[in-house]
Amino acid sequence: MDLQMNGKTALVTGGSAGIGKAIAFALAREGVDVAICARRKEPLEAAASQIARETNRKIVPIPADLTKPADAEAFVKEAHSALGRIDILVNNAGSAPGGVLDFLTEEDWAQSLQLKFMGYVRCLKHVLPIMQRQGRGRVVNLIGNDGVKPSYWEIAPGAANAAGLNLTLALAAQYGKDNISFVAVNPGPVRT
Repeated sequence: MDLQMNGKTALVTGGSAGIGKAIAFALAREGVDVAICARRKEPLEAAASQIARETNRKIVPIPADLTKPADAEAFVKEAHSALGRIDILVNNAGSAPGGVLDFLTEEDWAQSLQLKFMGYVRCLKHVLPIMQRQGRGRVVNLIGNDGVKPSYWEIAPGAANAAGLNLTLALAAQYGKDNISFVAVNPGPVRT
């Protein structure tokens, strides 16, 4: 399928495995050069090598822990430098501890918000000014269906996902005038 994306560039967080790796593969197959990040260097480099080999596209692996503001900034800056521009940002990194309120610790709640929500915010903070200067851009936020349906056994991920949905809608309203579009994708359980 030709989605007319040949020659575009994209950043994909959480790109070493699972949904993120599949997204990076799909974009590369459509002719997109992709920068991917993940915390663990070896799986990240292995994924980048495999995607590049199978698609003949430029795949740039950049280790980053998006719970750290400096890592998120470095990821965006290094990716922008390597790719020349940023047409697409796919915020995908992150998972959150499941469980019910009685058993979730303060650390569980903090983890849920730090990666799944604040990791997205940190990348957006650095990508959106670039897209504004370019006069266009596309943002895809992988949220999760717990953001749109209450589930007491997944309350921490649900809270982070609901915050992500609100963020996506708010930024779409703010940046639409700059020709930057936003979409939230809410997948259900995925075997990764």
